[in-house]
Amino acid sequence: MCTIAAYNGTRPAAPILIDMMGRLEGLDSGFYTGIATIHEGKIYCRKVTGDLEHLLKTTDAASLPGNIGFIHSRTPANVKSDFVGVGHPFTAEQDGVVREALIMNGCDGFFKGKADVPAIVRRLEAQGYEFKSSHPTVGVTPKGDGGFVHGTDVRCQLTSSKIAGGMDAAFALQEAVSQVPSESVALLLSDSAPDAICFARQVMSMNVAFCDHGAYMSTASLAFPEDAGSPTLLPAMSYGKVYKDGFECAPIVDPGATVAPITPQVMAAAYKYIESKLQTPTIFTEIGWADVLAPLYPQADCTQRGTVAYQVVSELWRQGRLKMETYYIEGQTSELKAPKFLLSLKD
Repeated sequence: MCTIAAYNGTRPAAPILIDMMGRLEGLDSGFYTGIATIHEGKIYCRKVTGDLEHLLKTTDAASLPGNIGFIHSRTPANVKSDFVGVGHPFTAEQDGVVREALIMNGCDGFFKGKADVPAIVRRLEAQGYEFKSSHPTVGVTPKGDGGFVHGTDVRCQLTSSKIAGGMDAAFALQEAVSQVPSESVALLLSDSAPDAICFARQVMSMNVAFCDHGAYMSTASLAFPEDAGSPTLLPAMSYGKVYKDGFECAPIVDPGATVAPITPQVMAAAYKYIESKLQTPTIFTEIGWADVLAPLYPQADCTQRGTVAYQVVSELWRQGRLKMETYYIEGQTSELKAPKFLLSLKD
């Protein structure tokens, strides 16, 4: 998993995004970090191999223009490498101009192997789309020529091709994630929808909250500042647009899978289990909620186990009961580091 934050409002986006990522990064990310904003129809993007601190030290990310944008920090690559091409955001260009930027969080899960990615890559390359994530050894999605390409890069170029064909940006995004499905959530910036953040939430968590100056979005609501209103979890298998004063959504046309709902029984069991685990300091990814919760879900192709865990941890934070201590591990090279939050309940 990775971590995501976004903002659409009347204030400069970059400082807000940086603040939110600082609250999230140690949950399960910090190995590659990137940010994108849109201003006067132009998309700006910066990304690095490394954590948020490294992004701020080595780029002008903090001063990117615009009141709309998103930020992403991800888990390690499959091979120890400083290849920044596997970091988010991924961008699609036409005539040297960035037209779209895309970030995602999730995994293939139930959908693994259900898309012919090499054929899609070949078709898009024939149309002139460039995959900057292409690499002989780094990646998990086979490109078909012995190398790899990042799955989010494929969805980014595919979305851009559909928008170029006249499709609405949000609808194009849901078409792309339906064609290359995963248990994930995706956010899109497009110069064809300069006042909105497009989303397609299949399974992974995405919350939205509003205040008097705009909309916040995040993997976990613990990233939201104090002025954020009550968070809303965007519906599973839905797509739409988040504006500064509201959002619109609709069901994904061809979801390709059933998703188990988050019932009160699941939430109660998750809360009890995670609360017991955090009696001892534990990192988020080692809480082990997935196997415990699986028997509680109604029969379905996909569960929302990651979403449930993010919701419980965020609620403990809201209650003032969650303690987070930061320590660092080695990043993608020996010169880099990645933060980890050690979570526990306060006495």
